[in-house]
Amino acid sequence: MHEVRDNHKGLVAEVRLDHAAIALLAFSKLLKAVRFYPSSHPTVKDASREALRHLSPLTGTRGLTLTVSKTGFFWQDEPVGSEFPALRELAFHFFSRLVHRLLLLPELTEHELELFARCAGKEPAELKQAGGLQELLLRHQVTGLFLNEIDLQTIESQRQRVLNQKKYIDGESAFLESNPQDLSPDRAEHLLSPEALLDNLAALQLSPAELLSQLEQESSDKRYRLLCRKLLSALQQSPYEPSMATHCKALLLLALHGAQQDRDSRQRRAALETLNGLGSPELVKALINALCDNQQGKSVRATLVKALKELQDKAAVALVERLAREDNFQARKLFSETLVQLGECAVAPLIERLSDNRWYVTRNALLILGRIGNPKTAMHIRPYLDHRDHRVRQETVRALGRVGGPVALKGLLQLVESRDRELCSAALTALGSMQNATAVPPLLRLLCAFDPLLKNLELKQGSIKALGAIGDPTAIPALVKILRKRRFWGREKHETLRSGAAQALGNIPAQEAIIALEFAAKDTSPLLAHVAKEALLKLVARMPDEH
Repeated sequence: MHEVRDNHKGLVAEVRLDHAAIALLAFSKLLKAVRFYPSSHPTVKDASREALRHLSPLTGTRGLTLTVSKTGFFWQDEPVGSEFPALRELAFHFFSRLVHRLLLLPELTEHELELFARCAGKEPAELKQAGGLQELLLRHQVTGLFLNEIDLQTIESQRQRVLNQKKYIDGESAFLESNPQDLSPDRAEHLLSPEALLDNLAALQLSPAELLSQLEQESSDKRYRLLCRKLLSALQQSPYEPSMATHCKALLLLALHGAQQDRDSRQRRAALETLNGLGSPELVKALINALCDNQQGKSVRATLVKALKELQDKAAVALVERLAREDNFQARKLFSETLVQLGECAVAPLIERLSDNRWYVTRNALLILGRIGNPKTAMHIRPYLDHRDHRVRQETVRALGRVGGPVALKGLLQLVESRDRELCSAALTALGSMQNATAVPPLLRLLCAFDPLLKNLELKQGSIKALGAIGDPTAIPALVKILRKRRFWGREKHETLRSGAAQALGNIPAQEAIIALEFAAKDTSPLLAHVAKEALLKLVARMPDEH
């Protein structure tokens, strides 16, 4: 009988250990989630809910106490999940942050669990500066768990103090917000002013990272606005980190809050005003310097670009100026990519740089404007078709092809009509990329122009490719004529044209194109037959019902 009872106890203990391992694995997922997502993100909410769901049955009525070593967790001297590498990593993570004992109380909530994960995710040096992880949790009014404390009386005393403080602050805050004009002198002496209320809530002397954590979860309008003011002041006095992580997080969070339509309008305005206040020339310069730091990783650079995007015009002007004087190729590439992502707010400073007397500055501005792709910029780009430097002229053609629109189309068609020896080939490629049927008649005129010796073979090839890229059915008769024409002299050049015509027909979804390609697939020229078969397969795949 005793043996059965002992076996039962052993089995229960083993099950509880397995359950504890699952709960810690769930917390490990939460710790990863809070590193990448804000509190309002569904992934964080789901991870918090899942972790608490597994932990709650283990806390019972007296709580769950876990011991933390460098290599793992222990519950009542029994190892927990020692076979899981993720738990060994989590234990080392806690151990390096001086967590040796973890007490989880039955009152633990999802919100407190998330706060614990966010605080535990900070670097050891940052926690040391804040007075330790336990002190940080008390500042955030977390009372559902305690670290490294074995005296239950001390725990209860600390917990009661935080609960009383929270009750007092919430009560006074509610009074201030509901009765802003109903304060007698006697009552005013006992109530906290808004600034003092915020200081109490934020436990004074909070770092920018801690202020951000408070701001991220604040619902009270007055406290939110006060937190914004304190955050602005704290960040303006805070030294810049190599990765600019805290400043980036602030910019992104404020921009997110400023764009949330379901947020109180006063909070949105406060967020945007703080965002604008942060956008000093010094901060923009620091972000740009961090962006081109060779030590930065890909994810850090992506965050820096997102932060610069939130500063819009301020970042665009600074980036364009920096690009104009930058010598390093990799840095110029980074600045160009960032300006493309900034989009419309970068257009005006880029247009100003088009008149720069350095050809490479003008070319870079044209390249970025082309990639931004605003058709309204074509009127500013087109004059540089006559620039003194051929590299600028070539880039102008490419930029016009990318921005599109009637102004760009007209400029490129003039180059084709005049058969400009330098720019016509590039203009043909650009016209193809625009895919505008208006270009088809001049392209056909170029293709069908009398040229028995094929002196303009390159231009004819370019016009065929452009017609194929545009895909307009009106080009089919001319392309079929080229496809079926045979020559006994200059055969190699003609075979090149015929193959190009077959490829172009493969881009035009029409029955006439299919018939022409089926005929060409049986041609005696192995090259043409092969190209025609490939084009036919591609075309039939695009229009299965018509064939």
